[in-house]
Amino acid sequence: MIIRIVACSMLLLFPWLSPCQAQVAEPAPEKTISIKFSPQHLLINGLHLYIERIPKQGSRHGLVLSPRFYSGKTNTVDILAGRGWEDEHAKVFGYGAEVQHRIYINNSASLHHRKVYLAYGVNYHHYNVEFERNGWLQEKDQEGLEVYKYRLRPFNEKINQLGGVAMLGLQTSSLDGHLLFDFYSGAGIKNSSVDTNYLYTRYERNAMDFGYSGLYFIGGFALGVAF
Repeated sequence: MIIRIVACSMLLLFPWLSPCQAQVAEPAPEKTISIKFSPQHLLINGLHLYIERIPKQGSRHGLVLSPRFYSGKTNTVDILAGRGWEDEHAKVFGYGAEVQHRIYINNSASLHHRKVYLAYGVNYHHYNVEFERNGWLQEKDQEGLEVYKYRLRPFNEKINQLGGVAMLGLQTSSLDGHLLFDFYSGAGIKNSSVDTNYLYTRYERNAMDFGYSGLYFIGGFALGVAF
């Protein structure tokens, strides 16, 4: 009787002890390439992409290339910089890139696919801001004479900016690691050089402005896919 009970117990436990069942429980292989973007930068007509490459499975290091593009009106930046709506027709075109080195503190299998990381990097941005203000403009009158008239005229401000960042972040995933959510915060520094044909530099009021120079805080999130 005891032998029968033991035999029945072994048959019930066999599926849980079998190699096939253990193989199903193994986590999916870690993805080594991801592409993400930060939705908050769409508010300033900017597109920030983040392309990350992890050298090999299980590595705690990642290299991130982040191309950036800007095209559209400057309304949101004007409000954040304290200009209000006075530059309703101003527009910006810009581009840039950032390179980051990420160091993941915990391994990929821990904390239910949550990975904490430290990151640092350098970046470059170029902005070309076009706006209209009252000013003297040389033009020809009906008799062909060169005269100056005071009226709305176009102005241009070109900004070249170098910077560096340091961040702490948390990356989580779902759908077997294919869908990524990345939350980060930190600090950075900017150094801008401005060339303008207006009376003075206009786009350097605070850390939210295009031509700001100095320290600033970073915070945001990104989402994307991995494969």
